[in-house]
Amino acid sequence: MNKEQVDRTSISLPVDLAEYARAKGNGNTSAYLASLIEKDRRLDRIKAMLVEHGYTGEQAITDDGVAAMRDRLHRVRRERANRRQQAA
Repeated sequence: MNKEQVDRTSISLPVDLAEYARAKGNGNTSAYLASLIEKDRRLDRIKAMLVEHGYTGEQAITDDGVAAMRDRLHRVRRERANRRQQAA
């Protein structure tokens, strides 16, 4: 976030989310929320870049595809850990 330019915005959150944000922000809820928004914006830029370079249609990055790849990576890690345990 550009520290020279700050726009104050008031938001309303459900109590449980507000309490969570306060706790995660360690006294700086605004900075915590700003970091989440920045991460989301960075992901949008990455997705736009991938589309720009031809990752569209069947090659498009989708939430389902990300979840499937995450599951695959977790499965591979578990299998490797199991093989290491069996070899020990």
